[in-house]
Amino acid sequence: MDRTVTVSHMRMLAVLTIGALAACSSSREPAANAETHAVDSTAPAMSALPTLPKVGPVETDSGPPVRLDSTAQVARLVMDPKPGDQINALQPPVLQTTDGRRLAFGGSAVTKDSAYFVGDVVLTLEAGALPLEGTLITSYCRAGEKLCRTARREVRFGG
Repeated sequence: MDRTVTVSHMRMLAVLTIGALAACSSSREPAANAETHAVDSTAPAMSALPTLPKVGPVETDSGPPVRLDSTAQVARLVMDPKPGDQINALQPPVLQTTDGRRLAFGGSAVTKDSAYFVGDVVLTLEAGALPLEGTLITSYCRAGEKLCRTARREVRFGG
């Protein structure tokens, strides 16, 4: 009994697969022109996913500015987003230094859903740690947007 059900399902799957392949391969052009088609290996592959509409020019996004507040003992790198922008707390900003360290920014408070930082987002260092170079990676949402974007940029702080 189990073998019969399995074979029956396999036959149905084969019929559906053949039907789907036949539907995908059918040409919308007259059959007379079918022999003249050549395969263009430089053409982009087609996708079943719809393409998103292009709205205006693509702008380079380097993320929220960072200011350096320093004293003789401590250096603080503070994210300074525009009003209404939110820094993603689920993926805190990270500075990947040229010497291989990963320094994460943090905040003292987050929103009720723990998704965004509230208040300053800071990386605190000893003043002797400057100058500091690397790649700053920030995930943030612009005011009014419900989808965060990731910005990467090369930075240098201090001397």
